[in-house]
Amino acid sequence: MSVQPNPDLHTPVSSVHRNWFPIIVLVLGAAALLMFITTEWIRGRFVLGVEQVRAIDQIQTKVAISHLWVEEFVTSDIVDLNEIRQNLEQSKELLNSIERQAPTSRWLLDLGEQASVGDTVARAKLEFAQFADISKQRLDGFERNEDVGIGSAIDTQFDSVFAKLLANLRTLGQIYEFALARNESRSRLLVRAIIIAWLLIVGLAVEGLWYRERRYREAEVALHASEARLLQAQKMDAVGRLAGGIAHDINNHLAAITMQCELIKLRASEEDPIIERMDVIANIGAKSAGLIRRLLAFSRRQPVQPEVINLHRIVTGMQNMVARLIGEDICLQVYCCDGLWNVLMDPVQLEQILLNLILNARDAMPAGGEIKVSIDNRSVNDLSDSQTKTRLGDYVVLRITDQGTGISAAVVDKIYEPFFTTKDATSGRGLGLATVYGIVEQNRGYIELYTEEGIGTTFEILLPRSEHAETTATRQPVTRAQQGIDSCRILLIEDNEELRESTCEILKQMGYMVSSANNGDNALVIFDKIGTAINLVITDVVMPGIGGKELANRLHDRRPELPIIFVSGYTDDVILQHGLEAGEVNFLPKPFTANSLVKMVESVLARTKRSRSDS
Repeated sequence: MSVQPNPDLHTPVSSVHRNWFPIIVLVLGAAALLMFITTEWIRGRFVLGVEQVRAIDQIQTKVAISHLWVEEFVTSDIVDLNEIRQNLEQSKELLNSIERQAPTSRWLLDLGEQASVGDTVARAKLEFAQFADISKQRLDGFERNEDVGIGSAIDTQFDSVFAKLLANLRTLGQIYEFALARNESRSRLLVRAIIIAWLLIVGLAVEGLWYRERRYREAEVALHASEARLLQAQKMDAVGRLAGGIAHDINNHLAAITMQCELIKLRASEEDPIIERMDVIANIGAKSAGLIRRLLAFSRRQPVQPEVINLHRIVTGMQNMVARLIGEDICLQVYCCDGLWNVLMDPVQLEQILLNLILNARDAMPAGGEIKVSIDNRSVNDLSDSQTKTRLGDYVVLRITDQGTGISAAVVDKIYEPFFTTKDATSGRGLGLATVYGIVEQNRGYIELYTEEGIGTTFEILLPRSEHAETTATRQPVTRAQQGIDSCRILLIEDNEELRESTCEILKQMGYMVSSANNGDNALVIFDKIGTAINLVITDVVMPGIGGKELANRLHDRRPELPIIFVSGYTDDVILQHGLEAGEVNFLPKPFTANSLVKMVESVLARTKRSRSDS
């Protein structure tokens, strides 16, 4: 069952909440990790820029020291040549490291600065190579007593290259220092942004925890509501079991009464007034049986005889009768889509659904109005946005909409309870919607409700689609004389004495020989004695000891071709129920009339005779 707002009325009756807490935690964790990685990357780039400036300063220092030591060496001062060579090698390595790391620090520089750094580094490397080469020449020349001292040509060249190299190194350092100073404000903004982001993450985490606590409390409320629904379902099931047990006995008594009326009518003359009296009694029994069927419908214990039917044909067939029931002040409109699918269900049950819902709609519009009945096809392929518990598949949807008072939120969860009604004691018994609920559940369908007080109500019945063709009209059974059946013997098993005796008498009146038993054990004893002479078995389904289904299995072990008719007012036998739905079981619901009994017997015997002739 599902209760939803009417799409045309725009009033929500229920809503779906999603628990986003795990997603929030995942996103916050990913954001925190990303911020940590970003902070480390930014810090590394700033540190790299500072290291570039420090490296340039070191090169300047080492080059200046090397220049001084070369000058001192050629003036005969004592200088360690290895120190000069080591300074030059270290300066070369620092200059190469600046060139290697320049691309990774470009995020500090604009395009013009990046180009200037590249050109300056290239010139500095060239000039450093010249500086190192001239330094080596002067050192080697001094050892060969060449004129490499102060004031010489090579000294002038040496000083010129040294000056150019220092100028380029200063230019390079100034570029990085200016870029670092310019980006200092950016770094402050970045730090502030990171702090704000962390505060936001903490706030979101707190919000997530609060949301989780709120959802936990909502889950508690939902759990209590679910427990209430479970108790209600258990109550309905208990009432249903009680109804089923009572119905079994009442149907036996009603069937016995009906059969006795039929016997009296058979023995009376056509002018005898007793016939009219018997008809009145039979009609009262039929009304009582109808009430029992309504009780069994909501408890899902009603025996059904499903057929492949077309809803539009059933609805249009009832339209004139329903129009008279609802009155002239209410307009009944029926709409149907093209290519309507078939469904598998008992047509009597479909009529019960229609009558109950349409009469409820009529009662909701005391001043008149319009009742709209529409039928269409629906394929459920995606449940991601659905608020219902409908399974995937194809359904035929029967929709009944009224313009009445609607259903209040205070009672919307109780409308399917048996004996619950908003009407006065003289207007209803509270079984209408309970009956509809039971029938829909029994046929593996779904109910959806859309309602708004003062605007109207829509009931949607979703019934599974049947791929088979619509069942043709039942052929009228032929008479015994036409069948040519002589001396047919029937074995009747029924635990209710009055019904057993009445049924035996009816069958004997119709010319059949009857052997009877009050339980399955006695039936097996009789069958073992005269089993070859028995043409048909009629057995109750629910009996003390051996039940009807088990008895049928034992009889078929002895004679597989033996035809069997099952009789019951209700059945919980799953195997038998599946057989009914597949059309493999001969079933006669209680209470039955003499006419329906004889027609069933003649039909089964005729079908058995044809199958034997064909084989």
